[in-house]
Amino acid sequence: MAIAPSITYTIKDGDQDSATTSLHVPDGDTLQRYGEFAVAHAPILEGVLLGVIEPVARLSIPVDISALTNNLVIASSDVEQVAAFQFADSNGEPVDFNMPGLAQGMILVGSDSLDLTVAAVSDLIAAMEVGLAVTGGTIQPCSIAEASILDTFYARKETKNSGKRRS
Repeated sequence: MAIAPSITYTIKDGDQDSATTSLHVPDGDTLQRYGEFAVAHAPILEGVLLGVIEPVARLSIPVDISALTNNLVIASSDVEQVAAFQFADSNGEPVDFNMPGLAQGMILVGSDSLDLTVAAVSDLIAAMEVGLAVTGGTIQPCSIAEASILDTFYARKETKNSGKRRS
C-alpha cells in the first residue's frame, strides 16, 4: 500500500504565532507537478484565512525504510528524551537537529553531553558534516539556506514535550 505524499503550509497570525496544515496528494507524480499544485493551492487556502501563509510550503515524500531499521518498541524508550545537536553551517549560522527517543547509553555518565566516542553518535555527526555516499555522488544535509554543515557546536540530551494534546 502506497502512502500519499503531503504538502504542509505554515500559517502565521497577527500575534506572530504559527500553525501548520497539511494535505495529502496522490502518489506517483513528479516533484515539479507537486510544486505547481502547492503554489496553485495556496491562494485557495488564503481565501478562507485571516492569517498569512508563509512563503515556503513543505513537500513530504514517504520512503519505505522498514527493511532497513529495527522497529521494535522497547518498553523503556521515551520520545521526550531527545538527542539535541547544534551544528555550524558554512555561513557560521547554527543548524539545530533533534531526535526523539534517545538511548541512555549514548550519554556521558554524570552529564547531559552525548558520548562522542560511541560509534552511533560519531557516525551521525560524520553523516551530518560529510554526507553519505549514494548513487551518483554524496548527499550532505545542509541548513535551510542550503549552506553546508561544517562543525558540531554541541551534542547533548534534552527533555522536550512530546506534543501530545489534550482532548
